[in-house]
Amino acid sequence: MVSGNQTLFAESELDQLHDAVLCVMSNTGLKICDDRFLNGVASIGARVDWDARVARFPPSLVEAFIDRRKTTESARASHRDTQAGPYEASLSSVIAPFVHDYPTKTRRWSTRADLVEITRWAEIDTPQSRSVGLAVTMSDVDPHVEPIEAYALLLEMTSRPSPAYATDSDQVKYLIDIAAVYYGEPRFPRGIDFMTSPLTFGDRLARFTREAIEFGETHFGIGVMPICGGNAPMTIAGNVVVSAAELLGAWLTIQSLQPEATFSGSACNGMTDMRRGVATFNAPEALLADLGVCELFERRYGGRVGVAAGADYIDARLPGMQAAYERTMRAMAIAAFTGGPYAMGGAGTLDEGKVFSAVQFILEREMGAGLWRLGQGIEVTPETLAVDTIAEVGVGEGKSYLTSDHTLRHYRETWFPEYLVRGMWESDAVEFAREAQMMERAYQHYRDCVARYAAPQIDESKLRQIRRIVARAREDLLRR
Repeated sequence: MVSGNQTLFAESELDQLHDAVLCVMSNTGLKICDDRFLNGVASIGARVDWDARVARFPPSLVEAFIDRRKTTESARASHRDTQAGPYEASLSSVIAPFVHDYPTKTRRWSTRADLVEITRWAEIDTPQSRSVGLAVTMSDVDPHVEPIEAYALLLEMTSRPSPAYATDSDQVKYLIDIAAVYYGEPRFPRGIDFMTSPLTFGDRLARFTREAIEFGETHFGIGVMPICGGNAPMTIAGNVVVSAAELLGAWLTIQSLQPEATFSGSACNGMTDMRRGVATFNAPEALLADLGVCELFERRYGGRVGVAAGADYIDARLPGMQAAYERTMRAMAIAAFTGGPYAMGGAGTLDEGKVFSAVQFILEREMGAGLWRLGQGIEVTPETLAVDTIAEVGVGEGKSYLTSDHTLRHYRETWFPEYLVRGMWESDAVEFAREAQMMERAYQHYRDCVARYAAPQIDESKLRQIRRIVARAREDLLRR
């Protein structure tokens, strides 16, 4: 099995990064847009400027937190992953507001009809061991209740639903009630879990986190998204410092109200393309910032920080060659520098997570299987060394490995792509048409899966209770 062992920083560079993080947290501090959390950090030793709503964390406080984190079993659990078993691709945690409509070759706002169709496809065409998530939002549903209606729809349409997702803390109680009906126990939804750069623990994050604490949650995953040249320094090292200060500051803030809390983090760093005036999350500099944050936490702060959404965030806006290149570059870099598995990681998203394409997902799944096979490395055993078979075939006069029993035993271990083309060159016209044909075949596979969909058998009384909760949410949230 192949495991990544590349590093970005020497020990002396980690020392400099750590010193810079402590300086930022102590002198610049963190803006906290919530009185309860401000009171909380004051109680654990932060210096609070109440007028500016800024908390400054003394180095001793930060160092003590890091030391505790590194010595607890939950914090020591490494982000590094193993790569065993078959490759399995499933929908990611990214929920896109747009869909790439393959038949019309257009990008448009996704609708309820799109969510229904994509969920039917995913129920058929993704592994039974993986949950089916919400791939897109419904633009034809009021955003105040859209996550509630989307979750109810997901529970009705798939036998293995992912957790709910809230976009506002007001939605949480309804999503918990729906989960209690479906599962027989309340479950807290995913939701607002990113810091606001630079160095701000925002109001929406604070309100959602308070809901989680009151529910009894003890593990918190927080993301950061500073953009070089925008809301973070233009330099990669400066971006890493802001990211680390935001993560440590957020964790200390949460722990001030939930002392038993454990933490993980994710980096989704970007870079401002000054020539075009846009932010990119897939430039080499942006990816280096992500990986730099992961390495700093892995080697100094107790680990459990990864690249947000894996390889999902690419710049390509359409399915095709650019998307394939960008996804593969991200996936291989993440594997090489974090020790994670060699897997595509993306799940059909385009334009930095804003667009979902089922065609892209299907093609990426195939490319991901090839990358996964690369990560398996080379098995060395008496059987794979094949010394007896080599002796049997000899120098090949009148004999061939093609007819050997050894080949018969092992040829199925080879990765066989369905859409990517192998074979002989035919003609310029045929070869230039290959990519379009791949996408057409992938789309036809998608349509075939949708046609085979059958709704799961769900207790009708549960569905009625869930629909009543949705109706109550609409009445409560839409009259404000």
